Amino acid sequence: MFVHHILLQISSHFHVFVLWLSITSPLFLNFVRSDSVFISSSDYTAGAYGAGPYQTFFTSNATPVAFNFVQPLNKSANSLSSGYLFTSPRGTSTVQPSASIFDNDGHLIWDGSAWGATLVFQVETYLGEPHILVWSGDILGTGIGSGYLNLLNSKYERVARYTTNLTGITGSTYADFHEARITTNNTGLMTAYYTREYDLSPYGGSSSGYLFDSVFQELNITSGETLFTWYASDHVDPSECYNALGTGGGSTDEAWDYFASTFFSAARSAHINAIEKTDDGNYLISSRHCFTIYYLNGTNGEIIWKMGGANSSFAMGDGANYSWQHHARWVTKNDTYATMTVFDNGGEYGEYDESSSRGLYLALNFTSKTVELLQDFIPYNYTVSESQGSVQLQPNGNFLVGWGFMPWYSEYSSTGELLWTAQFGVIGGNYNEAYRMLRFNWTGEPTDSPSLQLVQSSSSNLTTIHVSWNGDTRTKKWELIGASDSSGSDALSLYNQTRSGFETTFTFNTAINSYDFYAVRAISSDNTHLGTSNFTSSGNGAVAVVIGAWRAMTIVIIIHSLRVI
Repeated sequence: MFVHHILLQISSHFHVFVLWLSITSPLFLNFVRSDSVFISSSDYTAGAYGAGPYQTFFTSNATPVAFNFVQPLNKSANSLSSGYLFTSPRGTSTVQPSASIFDNDGHLIWDGSAWGATLVFQVETYLGEPHILVWSGDILGTGIGSGYLNLLNSKYERVARYTTNLTGITGSTYADFHEARITTNNTGLMTAYYTREYDLSPYGGSSSGYLFDSVFQELNITSGETLFTWYASDHVDPSECYNALGTGGGSTDEAWDYFASTFFSAARSAHINAIEKTDDGNYLISSRHCFTIYYLNGTNGEIIWKMGGANSSFAMGDGANYSWQHHARWVTKNDTYATMTVFDNGGEYGEYDESSSRGLYLALNFTSKTVELLQDFIPYNYTVSESQGSVQLQPNGNFLVGWGFMPWYSEYSSTGELLWTAQFGVIGGNYNEAYRMLRFNWTGEPTDSPSLQLVQSSSSNLTTIHVSWNGDTRTKKWELIGASDSSGSDALSLYNQTRSGFETTFTFNTAINSYDFYAVRAISSDNTHLGTSNFTSSGNGAVAVVIGAWRAMTIVIIIHSLRVI
């Protein structure tokens, strides 16, 4: 631990522990101060800050990932679309595996750790208003989810919670976490897995075997009524796909997942990893294990066409093929021509079909039955991401790519030029990963109050203010106010500070602005008062000790009501 000295000071409300630790202590290898963003840090990439660097704050228990912009954006030459970054990092070295919203500079906007680790996390339109769609539930060891979809309004209040209506030989089946959407009819699409008895003898298995079937459902969100259910095994023969039976299929615990995707053995777990419903009522889905994107009749589920894989309805042009793919999305579509984005993994665990994963922008000609590569997007470190991934066309024509199993995000121009790339952890094993990285316009209006922390100097009249408001996107500046009591009835304005990152920090002199209680108001760009923190006593006993030393660092750990912050 390299502990050189321990100082204990006790006040009426706080225990303050000050540890002098060598800067080489392992305690310093992972966390960094609030709103820390690294720029072209080779130390970060090499693991000098640990496998999963994260941030800490005075005003929040959030410990989000810390970004390293390996190639920063040249802001004088390029611009980004407005909006915020929605992602859900997780992995063995991710301290806080959960949904998070960041701004384009890598600063936290919303800590969604209350919803736990997730994959589905995006903005969808529901009843004419933008809502957050986030999956919550159990992440099973077989690499699938069993849980519910939650719709949150702009105040982060849950307005709907729903799951699949499926019951089979293993009991009830709940919504998987690999895909969920809201349709233009305000219905919910979601994936699931369903174990069924199946004759596997044509594929080298038992005649009384078990199949882990990929399923998606469309539900009425308000009533829970099932509107449509599609089972892969009713329409796609296992011989068309590339996930070999191996030793699986002999029991319900090792049912064969031939169609979809798995993070583990070939005999386990199932999901469809992309769904979209078009205005004509048909469905687009992606099967990772079949290397195929299917277009389905929305009435009877029959396959209208297949793109890619063993029996493609289209001739695939140079560079247009893909394997183990994710996140197929329409960009434009009419009766004769369409464009689409797809994340081409190019490999999975132990099997690489390409030298690198790619983001793809494809053109489909329904008349000539051809697919053309319009543009591909190559990762900064030119490697295969063995699972997950996303591609999203931006309003300004850029393309945002999340590299899934590889802890990187990148943005490209329409011609494929890399504009910026950032990492949120060190590459290796299951250290850090994120299913998707997406950008959406979003207005967050939390109903709770801003959080305030006062830290007084022990040697001067200076007090440092730390303030944040989880999920808020409207605040442009903070107004410090002082009062003689906790009601704030005689509060006076003392100071304005421009908002900076998730947690804004500023210092004031208590000898000049001496009050018994302090609070902060959140102020919008048009000077509207959005919310006020609780008034905090200036005599709360919180003491920061700053000690200068060339090879030593000081930590202040404040314990209040048995809560460490």
